[in-house]
Amino acid sequence: MASQTHFIPIFTILVLSLNMVSGDHRLVDVVCNDPTIEDHEKCLTTFHIPQGIAANNVNQLVEVAMNEGVASGQKTLNLIQEMKKKPNNRMVEAALQVCERTHKYSIDEFKLIGPELNEDSMSANYDVALINPEIQNCVNALKVARLNVPELVEGNRAVDYYATLGYEMTLNMS
Repeated sequence: MASQTHFIPIFTILVLSLNMVSGDHRLVDVVCNDPTIEDHEKCLTTFHIPQGIAANNVNQLVEVAMNEGVASGQKTLNLIQEMKKKPNNRMVEAALQVCERTHKYSIDEFKLIGPELNEDSMSANYDVALINPEIQNCVNALKVARLNVPELVEGNRAVDYYATLGYEMTLNMS
């Protein structure tokens, strides 16, 4: 009987904490279910981290996405720089140069978006839109060099995703 009496308070606390967590997800749900967001499920997954759940407004969610973009871009840039240390043929070296430049640019742009968003959402939207074509330059350079490194391909996809998400989120903010 003692185990049943402990079960009720623990169950009540569990239910209440689940309700509190789902309450924190309202902003994320609203943003991710906006018609401008193409991949609703991935958006929900993206913001299912403490920073996303703690966001109080859309600007903070955009900053979370941009910070994730910086992290992905930096991880990919580190990989590219390690690859450049090894002997490569000229085509691979040229592709890695393009990709290095692309990811440095993307990281810088991701870092600009949050602060810029507070002053001019149209400029933030424009700047985040510039990242995707840059990433495509890296993708194209890798194809020309016939370089297929899964981690690099995934890194490009991740940066492209965060740029797309940032674009979609800032699209109607002005």
